[in-house]
Amino acid sequence: MNVLPIGSVVRLKNGDVKLMILNRAPLYNKNGIIGYFDYSACIYPTGKVEEQVYFFNHENIEEIYFEGYIDEEEELFQKQYQLKMKDIPYERFKIEVSVK
Repeated sequence: MNVLPIGSVVRLKNGDVKLMILNRAPLYNKNGIIGYFDYSACIYPTGKVEEQVYFFNHENIEEIYFEGYIDEEEELFQKQYQLKMKDIPYERFKIEVSVK
């Protein structure tokens, strides 16, 4: 799986809003347990409003509307990302509900 670039716009399964990816492998504190999701995102086109950030994984994506900017740095990041994710010491969380 190639991770989507920052700036990509997606819709989640069972969702009806567009989300723009802000981060890859963001850490999340779930009742004192630190883990991560594949992505964090904000609602598109309004952007990040206060603390409104949504966390989800690649398998939760139903549709990709736009793929973010890809250059040589992003391509290198993609290669390094796959290697580094094998050694991540945190649990990979799963979402419990979709953004509607």
